This record gives sequence, C-alpha cells and structure tokens, in this order.
Amino acid sequence: MAHTIFLTDEEKRLLDGGDGLVAQKCMQYLVEVCQVSGAERLIDLDGTGDFHSPMTSMAAHYEFPIEELEKIVAQGAHFKIPTFANKAPFYAQAPIHGWEKCNLCAQQDPAQCQSDPEFHKIAMRDEWYELYRKMGMLTSHSCANYMHATYLPTIGQHCSWNESSAVPYCNAVLGARSNIDGSFATCYLGKAAYYDMHITENRYATVLVKTERLIKSDIEWDVFGFAVGEDAGVHVPVLTGTGKPTTTQFMKLNSAMNTGGAVRMYHIPGSTPEAPTLEAALGGKQPKRETMVGERELKKAYDTLNYRTGDDVDMVYLGCPHLTVVDLMLLARKLEGKKLRIPLWIMTAPWLYEVARSQGYLKIYEDAGAHVLTGTCLAAMGAVPDGVKRLAVDSAKQSYYITGCYPDDDNRLEVCYGTTDDCIDSAVTGKWRGEWR
Repeated sequence: MAHTIFLTDEEKRLLDGGDGLVAQKCMQYLVEVCQVSGAERLIDLDGTGDFHSPMTSMAAHYEFPIEELEKIVAQGAHFKIPTFANKAPFYAQAPIHGWEKCNLCAQQDPAQCQSDPEFHKIAMRDEWYELYRKMGMLTSHSCANYMHATYLPTIGQHCSWNESSAVPYCNAVLGARSNIDGSFATCYLGKAAYYDMHITENRYATVLVKTERLIKSDIEWDVFGFAVGEDAGVHVPVLTGTGKPTTTQFMKLNSAMNTGGAVRMYHIPGSTPEAPTLEAALGGKQPKRETMVGERELKKAYDTLNYRTGDDVDMVYLGCPHLTVVDLMLLARKLEGKKLRIPLWIMTAPWLYEVARSQGYLKIYEDAGAHVLTGTCLAAMGAVPDGVKRLAVDSAKQSYYITGCYPDDDNRLEVCYGTTDDCIDSAVTGKWRGEWR
C-alpha cells in the first residue's frame, strides 16, 4: 500500500503538468522514488548534482524525446544546481580521448566497436550534450568529477550524486549529503526524495569496525574497503585503527566499500568531518555490533579480487576511479625510461588530458608504450581488446565489475589484482608477480 507523500503547491503544479511535459515527467519520477524509498516529501537541493549522461538516469518510462528538451532549452531552461556529467551507462560509453586506438567491441553487441568513427559519433550523443551545456551542465564525463570540478559542496549541503566512489566522498569526506540518486530530474528541478543520507539520524555509525593492521598503503585501503563493504552491507561503519588516508586512498576506500557492499556513508575519527571523535561518529550511542576486519578478512578479500589460473598477463588497466593529476604525475615518474612488453591503458578525466600533455606526462606514457584514454572505463566500454584473456588491475572496483562483461564461464576473463607497482611490473615483463604482503 502506497504511503502518503506531502507535496508543496509548486510541486503539485509541476506534477499536474503546469510547467510542461519535461517537468511533469521529472516530478512523476521523483514521486515514484519517494514511494519506493519510503520518503514522505522532497527536499530542495542546495549543493551539486551529477548523473550518467547522455540519457537522463531516470527509469525508462520517464524518458522524453530530444524534441521536448529542445523546446525547454529554447525557452531558457537551466539546471537548478551546478550539474556535472558522469560517464555514460555501461556498454555504451566510448572514450573521449584515445578511442581511435581501441581495438575493442562490446561483448553485448559486437557492432559497438570503439575505434569505429560512426559508432563513436553515435555513442557520444553530441546533440544531447549541446543542449545540456546550454542548460549549464559541466560536461566532465568522469566518475570522479569531484576531483576535477574545482567547485565542491560544503558541509551539510544537500546534493544528488550518482557513482560508487562519489557518493561516499560526498557524504563522508565532504560532509555534504547525497543518496545514489543523481538524475536529470533531481538536477533540473533541484529536488530529491528526502530519505537515507539526507536525514541526520541516518548518518551516525551503527557498526564499529576494528582492524589488526595499520591500514596505510593504497592497496591496503582498497582491500580494506572491499572487506568492510562485504561486512557492513548498507549500514554505516566507523573505521578505527587505520592510518590517515590521502585523497587517492579516500577514492580507493570509497569505491571499494560501495562495490563490496553499499556503503554510502562512513566515519574515520579524526579524518572525516562528522567524526571528530568515535563518540560523535556513533551519535553518542553504542554500536549495534562490532566487527574485526583483520588479516584473515583482508587476505580473503584480496583472493576474491584475484581470479586467475596462470601468471602470463595480456594487458594492464589503470584508472578506476579516474586518475587524479597527482596520480598521473606519480605514474609518469614510475614509467619514465621504461619499455612495456604488453598494452597498458591509463584512464583519466577528459579535463585532465591537456593538463597531462602540458606537464609532459603524455609523452612519457607514449614513449613507454602506454595508451591514455579519458571519460570511461573498461567495464563501461563492455569488453577488453581481442586476445586479452588475463588482465591486471590495481582497482578492487574494476576487478569486480569487469567480470560482468564476461558472464559466460567458457569465455571468462581472468584478473590479476594488486598494487600499481605490481601492474607496472607486469606491463614491463608480461608476467604477474603480485601477492598479498
């Protein structure tokens, strides 16, 4: 039985079609989100938004034709909040840069070949982006636009984001508030369903996580995050006994937790803004349960992310989430003077491509034999190049999701997972020598 949803007079008018079809479709969608989530009302957004474009990230029956978008743009329509373009939905996204050298066709549709100029033109859906830009969208095409935006929400602001690494970054690292609900509707109307992480009481930790190891390296944060996600599920954990994460480590932790589980919010006492102390993270209450993510759990998570029967590597992929400018700098330092034996693909945000060129990183990568792409990832592209049977990655998220492109056991892709250094070594030697240390 549907619960009562309280709408303002303005919202009722939008729902009744008073501002046209597009606004009505958006309101209908938001009302359904309220029905599904149990929200009794909408909240006005005062932060930022993003959604998977070029489509609207709304349910299929709430989509509208481009002619309707053209109509409202001609009338001066704008997004109500600063809005960024996430990368496109899975199996449809061609790279913004580097697509010409992608010998890759999606498993789901062999006709979708990334190096085909006609497919690239169709996949980019430029006619939609032209209209979105007129509405104020910043077409960042990144799963980590929060790293490239130069404009971030502040503590307590209500946002509407939509990405596994981004939502925990918004909630936990910035102290802003978002569910996994970024869509055309939320950004255009500046409204979202009021439930879950928008509500203060839901943001306190209920699970106390302890660890036997001082989590401090990139791979430790990645593996730890995946193990915590598996344990916490949808609950809010407070993480104790760890080191202080860097920006890159926050990204790894966030993406891994929201891959192993569905952790949208967490606390690290002394590191995240809503947790100056353990007591503050718990809201002054006792945790509902305590859990240990120790050596056994970390080794189990690492082994889960490695599924391989041999040591020969066919390809290396780095950049999930998209590499930051500091990541690119450090990677250039590691690759300088090296010659790669197997393909190495490096993924970053389109906005950083020219920065990488001007800093000299692109030349270092190209001299080594690496290939730089932007705006997507292998899982979103839907495949790996022909002949690649064993892939090396340094991302728990990519290790987990790339298997979705190869559901058939007879055509299963094997994955070697480890540190960035492990991956570079395999790109130079063609062999995997990584192990949990």
